[in-house]
This record gives sequence, C-alpha cells and structure tokens, in this order.
Amino acid sequence: MRDLAGYTIAVAAEHPDRHELAARLRAVGAWPVDVRPVRAAGPADPDAVAEATHRAVARPVHDVVAFSAPGLRTWLRSAQEAGHGDRVAALLREARLVAHDVRAVGMLREMGLAPARPPARDPDRWLLDQPMAGRRVVAVVGSDHHREWCAALGRRGADVVVEVPTSRALPLPRAHELRRLWTGIVSGHVDAVALTGPTIAVDLLRRADADGVLDDVRDALTERVLVACLGPLTAAPLRERGVTPVVAAAPCLAGLLAALVEQVPGRGPTLDVDGHRVQIRSRSVAIDGLVVPVQAGPMTVLRVLARSPGRVTSSAEIRGASAAWSGVNDHAVEMAVSRLRRAFDDTPLAGVELVQTVVRRGYRLIA
Repeated sequence: MRDLAGYTIAVAAEHPDRHELAARLRAVGAWPVDVRPVRAAGPADPDAVAEATHRAVARPVHDVVAFSAPGLRTWLRSAQEAGHGDRVAALLREARLVAHDVRAVGMLREMGLAPARPPARDPDRWLLDQPMAGRRVVAVVGSDHHREWCAALGRRGADVVVEVPTSRALPLPRAHELRRLWTGIVSGHVDAVALTGPTIAVDLLRRADADGVLDDVRDALTERVLVACLGPLTAAPLRERGVTPVVAAAPCLAGLLAALVEQVPGRGPTLDVDGHRVQIRSRSVAIDGLVVPVQAGPMTVLRVLARSPGRVTSSAEIRGASAAWSGVNDHAVEMAVSRLRRAFDDTPLAGVELVQTVVRRGYRLIA
C-alpha cells in the first residue's frame, strides 16, 4: 500500500469522529480532517417506511440486511403499527439474515433467529462478494452511505432491492466547519476530499453556493484537489457541476481507501531542483521520496512561490494567499521564508538556494 505521508485528506461523513476511514488514513501516514456536513436523525418519514415495508412483504425475500440494532428496532415497530408485524416476522424467519454490527446480531438472536455476521473489518463488502443474481434483498438502512451499497447490490444482479429507511440525513445548522473546508480546498491546505454519501455531496455543493465560493471550490476540485466518492450516487452531483471525481470500485471503506491510496500519491506541484525531484504536498515536501514535514507558515510561502517557479512574488502577494495572514506584515513573511530554508538543512536540498530573496521586490523559487 502506497504511503500518504504529508497529505491532508478531508473525510466528509455523518459521524466523522466514528468513521473508520480516518483511522485507516492515519495508518498509511495521511492527515485526515473530519467534516460533518449532515447528521442522521430519526425518525424517518413514516410514509416512506410504510411504503418500503409494504413492498418488502409483497413477495418472498432472499436476504434481509440490518445495518444497526436501532434501525432494525425502528422498522419492526413501524411494521407492527402498520399491521405488518406478523408478515415481517415471517419474512425474517425465511430469509438469510445479515447483521452488520454486534448489537443487531444480539437483537436478532433474542428473537430466536440465526443471523450471519460479516467479517468485522469490511462488513459492507461481504454481501457484495456473494452471488446475488436474481436474489431479492430488503436492506434496513440508517445512514446515507448505505444507499450506495444498495445501488451496488442492484448492479450485482439483485432482482429488487427494497430500502427501508429508518432515519433522515439533515444538514447541520453550524457552517464554520464547511467554511474551513472551502478555505483549505481553495488555498491548497487540503490535497483530497473523501465523500461518503450522496446527501453529503449535495449539501456540500449547496452550502458552497450559498457562501458564494462554489466557483472557486469547483475550480480547485477540477484542477488541484482530488475528490474520491463512495459510489456513483455520490459522484453524480459533482459531475453535474463539471467536477470529475474518482469513484471507489466498491461502496465500502476498503474501496474508498484503495481509491485514495491509488490516486493521491503523485499529486501536487513537482519541481526539478538541482537534480532532485521535489514534490509539494499540503503538509510536507517529498525530496526524492524523502518526506520532510514543513510548518504551516513556511508551507504557505512555498505553495505560493510554486505556482510560478522563477517569477518574483511580492510579500503582499504571499500574504494575500491565506486568510490567516491578513493581519501580518512583511517581517512575518521574511521569518517564514527563513524557517522554510531551515526545514531542508538535513535533506538532499541542504546548501541549495531553493528560495531566493530579490531585494525590495520579493522572493522566487529556483527551479
């Protein structure tokens, strides 16, 4: 697996603090940034649950997939209230049951049923790897990203996939996290964005439009920042806006991680400096493959200069490249340049004048 050291990857999910993708990214050296544009909230639309339940009991079912115990409990209660309790109970007795977490397993066993438990590492992948042609599946979904999984089952040949929604994805009232994300994308502080569900993609674009930064964000996502999507449903809103994302081969954590690991390395400006290959990432510089961490201030200077190697860039231009620098003076830029030079003291660039000072004019990158 290729190393993502020095890359910053924003993970947009309903529960980013509990999302295993962030932990897996850390394991391969990346710096994940959690973003939560929406939240899963219950109850779901009762009419939608009732309609899905009616379709579920209309014909025999081969598989029932329960993503969580609370979601399964919500569905059973709704079915009972709608007068379908006995028919759903019969459906559960006759179908192959797949439980995605230990609590769902326990709940089904308490009901006298024998569920299958997919491997804990990648439960979303397990059923996708089974022969599904002609099978009818009922999925009790409780999260936005489960929609991608259901769509994938249909592409695998499942005859009918009935989604029983047990929650709704609602936008969060606070917007400061998203505004930091926009700033990071446009300024180059973020190398890639991982989107884990279609509602998340729609809401991110909607809020960027509302904040008046959609064009800047779209340009950055098209030219510099990789977007990796869990599946085609998540990618669709981006494609409608002219952004071409990378789509995971399978709508599961392993698939999304594999897409990031495959596509992120090699991104970022690459220069030939004194015979050395220098690649600029959001939090580091790779010199002939050696990853050198660089502080935020010096990194901002380097990113600005790397836009036009050899061209003299003024201190005012450098300050204007980052909102965090709006209140600093030329001396702060000078100190950042000094720290940038020192960052390469014990590297193959030691002794190389990477950044040249042009008196009374500014700085330029020698490449």
